[in-house]
Amino acid sequence: MSTDTDIAAPAAGGTQSLERAIALLRAVAAQAPDGARLADLVAGSGLSKATTHRLLTALAREGLVEQDARSRRYHLGADLDALGQLAALRHRPKAPPAATLVAAEPEEPPVRASAFLRPDYRGDAIPLATLLCDRHARNDGARAALLHESVAGQTTELSFARLAHDSARFAAVLAGIGVGKGDRVAVLLPKGPELLITAVAIWRLGGVFLPLFTTYSPAAIDFRLTDSRARAVVTNGFLLHKVPRDGGDALPVVVVEGDEVLGGGSDAVLFWSALHAAAPVAGVAPYREGDAFALIYTSEAEASPLGVGLPVKALAGIEQYMRIGLDLRDDDIYWNMADPGWAYGTYYGLIGPLLLGRTTIFCDGPYDVRQGYRMMTKFGVTNLTAAPSQVRAWHGAGPERVPDQLALRIMSVVGEPLPEELIAWATGTLKVPLFDQYGQRETGIVIVNRYDLDAATRPGEGSLGRPMPGFRVVILDPDGKEAPVGGAGEIAIDAECSPLFWFESYINDPERTARRFRHGRRYYLTGDWAFLDADGNIHYRGRVSDAVLMQQGG
Repeated sequence: MSTDTDIAAPAAGGTQSLERAIALLRAVAAQAPDGARLADLVAGSGLSKATTHRLLTALAREGLVEQDARSRRYHLGADLDALGQLAALRHRPKAPPAATLVAAEPEEPPVRASAFLRPDYRGDAIPLATLLCDRHARNDGARAALLHESVAGQTTELSFARLAHDSARFAAVLAGIGVGKGDRVAVLLPKGPELLITAVAIWRLGGVFLPLFTTYSPAAIDFRLTDSRARAVVTNGFLLHKVPRDGGDALPVVVVEGDEVLGGGSDAVLFWSALHAAAPVAGVAPYREGDAFALIYTSEAEASPLGVGLPVKALAGIEQYMRIGLDLRDDDIYWNMADPGWAYGTYYGLIGPLLLGRTTIFCDGPYDVRQGYRMMTKFGVTNLTAAPSQVRAWHGAGPERVPDQLALRIMSVVGEPLPEELIAWATGTLKVPLFDQYGQRETGIVIVNRYDLDAATRPGEGSLGRPMPGFRVVILDPDGKEAPVGGAGEIAIDAECSPLFWFESYINDPERTARRFRHGRRYYLTGDWAFLDADGNIHYRGRVSDAVLMQQGG
């Protein structure tokens, strides 16, 4: 598929208000024919009440929505009908002959959907490399796709135009060593431009990006290469010793050149030398919506780590989280500190920024207090995601270490519930809201908490928060029944009523997949213990196994 005929690029600036207005139109449409209350639209879009009302007023002025004077509910406006009739002349298929018509099945109850279930992420011919790179290169090629900070403090910029150019050439290198559609390519690289170039090159060929932590042991890497049936490995000379190279079945290896000595007997392909000598691939391989394009493994500490394939349709949830969960705005400088070897780093530090055409910031240096503050100051970071351990380190360093010139507007963490002293430190010392979020590599983020600096107490005091739009999260008792308010049980996702839920199975492990759906395919079981309060907040209480042991122990 030629990249010249793929999805058009969005407008260069001011896209956030447009995206949110479209989200509201879809939310209004989802409540037809009864109309939508303002509260429904606030809950369905994830926007604040003030923002929702402001956008509705603007849409009403243009005739795109209208409010019933008696019920005060919002409906799609008359101008949308006229626009729809014009669009139908081009897009609506001709009606089939009367003889072929069949009775419609009874409709299911309406599901709380997401505004980001775009047709771009659905179907059987999705040009992923275009979505994540080429459309941004055509629209604003000079925009930085990556700002890379080396250990020595030197900054390298990689534009979207350069990313498109280099990834097309490196795709030819990968194809030359046998990588094709559906093949898994392991990437054992530190955070840097080669990592981004490699990922996009894999997606140009229709392959699967398999990130590996650089701290993994050789045994952990060997397990993942074998279990995933990887087709090739991309690494550098310093990490090459971790890649198994013995036997006749050794995988093809591409090595990024550096100061290290590979040795005269190395048969590895040299990354930059081969890239510059290659002619760029001409097209972009299409994916189906259910095709995996990334493969993330669970922790090295597990005896048998599980592989989780990320399908293309998961882009809808990634976009929603970036825009709504992280409140990422057009003028934000975004830094996700997570390593791409971790699901959160891959989903929201690598894929998410590429999807939205935003700049990724990679830092090779140590994540100590000084380095973190230096990075935020140097790049003017306004929207930050960090691990709870990093927030604790900053908190422990004291307020005197906080730079005066921080531009930070918002900070988010994921991984564990936050204690009150960290919330108080962020809102009191940094003067920013701190978002606490919950999710898994199998689901992405599904629960978020919003903290209001001006509120006397934060919503859902001591809770994980509430489900993101597009997910219905429930508490199940041991018999698989939805627990009432206050009842403890296992956090579960109602897959039938969660249009953004995408997990189907682990690769090569049907038994452990079955445990996730032990009450039937409707409910995905997280393994976490919690209860639901009367306001819809979910309160974490630990892992299910720990909770069971506590009960057994009296």
